[in-house]
Amino acid sequence: MAFKSLFIALLVSLTSQVFAGDPLIDKSKAGSDGPHVFYRGKNIVVKTVEQVDTGLVVRVKYYSKREEVKLKCVVPETGDAFSFTLRDKLKVDKDRYSLPDRMLVVSDIEGNFEAFKRILQGARVIDEKFNWIYGDGHLVLVGDFFDRGLNVTECLWLIYKLESEAEKAGGQIHFIIGNHEAMNLCGEYGYVRNKYMENALLIGEEYGLWYDDHSELGRWLRTKNAIVKIGDFAFCHGGISPYVANSTLRISDLNYLVRRYLGVNYGEIVDSLAQYVFNPEVGILWFRGASKNKISREEMDAALAFAGVKRIVVGHTLVPDVMAMYDGSLVCVDLFHDENLRADELRTLYIEKGNLYSLDVKGIKSSVFTLAFKPKD
Repeated sequence: MAFKSLFIALLVSLTSQVFAGDPLIDKSKAGSDGPHVFYRGKNIVVKTVEQVDTGLVVRVKYYSKREEVKLKCVVPETGDAFSFTLRDKLKVDKDRYSLPDRMLVVSDIEGNFEAFKRILQGARVIDEKFNWIYGDGHLVLVGDFFDRGLNVTECLWLIYKLESEAEKAGGQIHFIIGNHEAMNLCGEYGYVRNKYMENALLIGEEYGLWYDDHSELGRWLRTKNAIVKIGDFAFCHGGISPYVANSTLRISDLNYLVRRYLGVNYGEIVDSLAQYVFNPEVGILWFRGASKNKISREEMDAALAFAGVKRIVVGHTLVPDVMAMYDGSLVCVDLFHDENLRADELRTLYIEKGNLYSLDVKGIKSSVFTLAFKPKD
């Protein structure tokens, strides 16, 4: 199959620096976006950029009560739309769960709403009207839904909407903080598209205010974790470095630290413990060593012991297909969504009763590719 040929060819470049991603040449302009929900004194202010004929209109609405707020996302690029309300109350997510019968795992969508939609609909997580139909299944989102794409806002609101629907059905969504979430919230905008900077001027709200603790999405993001343990699986964006594995911290400590300092510029953090989360080389949001086969089997075992699991699932480092390493102890799920969408080859990780599969949007399961390297000394 052509995809498998591409897979083998790309393996040669697995450790290439291009996988880290470089800022693209950006010709995007202001466009349809929102809603953006802000808290201003006693008011809830909702601002939306709408396409009207050939121009853009900014709509602003004011509310005094959460239950009055009715929201709608429109995605002109795909012709999609969905409506939702604010959650009654935001609460910090748990970081330990029992293993469900089925889990879908997606990472690094980076504002690609069309790919995200097709993956979720193909796996029967949502229907054509963007309603949760996955019952008591779990959806694990392993970070980096920000940057590069032009529908970041819509992706975030869809997750927000589905969370409450999943919980009512006995299911669960786990949104895990990645390095690009952290970058956006602390003022590092090197990968943010021009569209959003121009929209910020249009709505009169600096981009940094879109996700601060006076915005609904900013408050919501501050309830999330850096690592989640589900049965014998641990999910984090970058990986568990030897630096983290050899620390005295626990999973709950890492999650406290990510919430405590999310939105603080890395250079301004004086708490040395925050290194375990935010350090761009060894922090749990950033570490690539395991995904690039730069740690030993013993160091991998130490990472497993730290989390108390048998497998660690990560995003952050691009791979051509869902891939297992270190005898299946590490599973990498950051895929080429843009390219796969164009080639009609979208796929992601599906876990059924603890067994791993690569699942395409036609619902076809295939074995996870296992990559064997010569063990490191």
